[in-house]
Amino acid sequence: MSEKYAGTQSIARTFQLIQLFDDQHRYWSLNDLVEQSGLKQTTVFRLLSALEAEGVISKTAGGEYALGAELIRLGGRAMRANRFREVAQPYLRQLARETTESTTLDVLWLAEGGADGKKRPLSMVIDEATGQHLLGMTQYTGVRFDAHTTSTGKVLLAWQPADVLEQIDLTTLPKFTKKTIVQPKKLEQALERVRKNGYAAAVDELEIGICAVAAPIFNQHGDVLAAISIGGPTSRINAKRVKSLGKLLVETTSEISTLLGHQ
Repeated sequence: MSEKYAGTQSIARTFQLIQLFDDQHRYWSLNDLVEQSGLKQTTVFRLLSALEAEGVISKTAGGEYALGAELIRLGGRAMRANRFREVAQPYLRQLARETTESTTLDVLWLAEGGADGKKRPLSMVIDEATGQHLLGMTQYTGVRFDAHTTSTGKVLLAWQPADVLEQIDLTTLPKFTKKTIVQPKKLEQALERVRKNGYAAAVDELEIGICAVAAPIFNQHGDVLAAISIGGPTSRINAKRVKSLGKLLVETTSEISTLLGHQ
């Protein structure tokens, strides 16, 4: 690490610890955090103590560590600062009413853990609107999925510039169902179809019985900012409906992109 940026190592290690907490790992013991992070116990304890003092990390009655309430407040601020989320929100709700299916607004999240020091691409939900069916997709703000398994993830990968793609590991992709695309060449072909069609579909790729369709939102520079998806069970979203939902999404996200300055 460059001496020019003194102190950045502590910041990087702090975020390394925070990012270990997710929906599957809501609570960690000190020893488990030490083992998972690869840091020294004294370093982990010192960082956790500082985070706990600021409310970013809290401690349970059993002595385990969890994310603190301060992150909720900071997360709310970050969401309110995202103008594209504010612009997209009413469209998200309208799509849910019009299609009766659940909708999400996702962004690309590059996490640690890829091969050869590269990043693992995830699609993260930053807003959602629930559909009108008892049987449907239920996702929550902050949930992250492997990008290659979701319609939004494919959209977000399809329009990434080459310099970003070079940072991403697309060679060691986890397989969730027999339809999950894990071969780099096949994924490349799938992303090419996404660019050609203007939207992406994921059928039985993250979980059997689930289908989702997504289209991109661009900023004034033509960069992909986010993706909006419509999803539900394959019993309601068949191949014919995928096309109609794709067309509807492209029309909607194009309108949102225009409002954000894209031409």
